[in-house]
Amino acid sequence: MAVQDDRRELEICALLGLRRGEGRSEMDAFLDFEDSAGISRSCPIEIKSTTTGSIATARDVGLNHINKWRQQVWVFGFYDRSGTDLLRTLVLGPAEMESWISRIESYIAPDIAIGERMAEKLSLQDLHIICGEKNPYRRSDAESIMKKQWTKARYESEMDVDGGYSPAKMLEILKLRALYLNERGSTLNNPHIPKSFFSRFADGVLDLGALDARTLREEAQSTIRRAALQALL
Repeated sequence: MAVQDDRRELEICALLGLRRGEGRSEMDAFLDFEDSAGISRSCPIEIKSTTTGSIATARDVGLNHINKWRQQVWVFGFYDRSGTDLLRTLVLGPAEMESWISRIESYIAPDIAIGERMAEKLSLQDLHIICGEKNPYRRSDAESIMKKQWTKARYESEMDVDGGYSPAKMLEILKLRALYLNERGSTLNNPHIPKSFFSRFADGVLDLGALDARTLREEAQSTIRRAALQALL
């Protein structure tokens, strides 16, 4: 993450009282709260900032991104042109983001479908060409296909015969790898959320010039909790 983006993310987290994602967390931040039944919740949050009005999202966007986006709340920070002063924030839940998310999904869907059909058509003959004809196949054979995509524990748990893999299981592994390679190629690089998308949510914008810090935090957290609970239904 660029230093400037990191600074903005820290500022937004501090302003809205969010817990920043740490370590291997794939999320930018979380809001921890209790629902009306007293159940502890932790809402995953994607934080994005902009100085132009449009939002850059992520590199190589595929199905994993889309599935993640449908389970999180988005917090947008709108900065001045210099990127120094935060002017406004906007909180949107998965329901509000769905029209944009589904458009990205539709764009890459044909490529995903092509890959799925190609993977399904792989046969034992293809397996023999790629890995040789064996029974059983050993872990080294599986590693030559899946490489570091699987952990040591996964390689062991997938074994279906003593010390290795049957031809049927190895063909299944080959198809999984084909799907993975296709998904990597069936991505959209850094799709932007256009400035025009946000105009429909003007009523939800929190203006830092019109609200004190406490009110801003309370209203933002209230919106985040509401969006999070709706996503769980």
